[in-house]
Amino acid sequence: MPKYCQRCGAQNADWAQACQNCSIPLPGPQMGNQQGYYPNYPPPPGPGYNPYPPMYGYGVAPALYKPGEYAGIGKRFLASFLEGLLSMAGMIPGFVLMIIGIAIADSGRRSEQESGVMLALMGVLLMFVGYLAVYIYNIYLQGRDGASLPKRWVGIVVLDRQGRTIGFGKSFAREIVKALLGYATIILLMWPLWDAEKQALYDKLFDVNVYEKSPDVTSFNLR
Repeated sequence: MPKYCQRCGAQNADWAQACQNCSIPLPGPQMGNQQGYYPNYPPPPGPGYNPYPPMYGYGVAPALYKPGEYAGIGKRFLASFLEGLLSMAGMIPGFVLMIIGIAIADSGRRSEQESGVMLALMGVLLMFVGYLAVYIYNIYLQGRDGASLPKRWVGIVVLDRQGRTIGFGKSFAREIVKALLGYATIILLMWPLWDAEKQALYDKLFDVNVYEKSPDVTSFNLR
């Protein structure tokens, strides 16, 4: 049975009389109890010891993103404006199809008029789908990486107080509340101007902050 040094914790051969690491005498029968037995347990583990080492992919907390300062309202408004333009750009294919349908419907022939009306209606539907697809995709990027495409362009991120991304569900709910507040009154969107953490009311509702992108971060993919 190996012997463990009670001073430095080194493992020694069972016949050793002194520690091969720090040279202090090791316990033997003469140092034990009245029956000559001396329990020889390993030394207690030091601070930070983990008896269950983490397996790959499990047990390791995700690294926290180190954001910069709170983002100013100018960059926030610019990102929101660009998000709106980008969503409207998703309507272009449907808009083109609608114009073609209207042109065909105005040709004067009855059969072509019906086809043109159908094309125009399909164009309207495609405009709605295109707008919604771009809008939801930007929300998805914001939840996954902390920034939609326009937020990447202006250099800001949306994170929780621990510096983690907020996920699609919270990102989607935040944008819906933001849109509702914007339609209600513009003054609610101006809240970051006088808030200490430059949060809007919808940021406070979901406990998130908008930060400047940290200079030492080269990618927005924070996963």
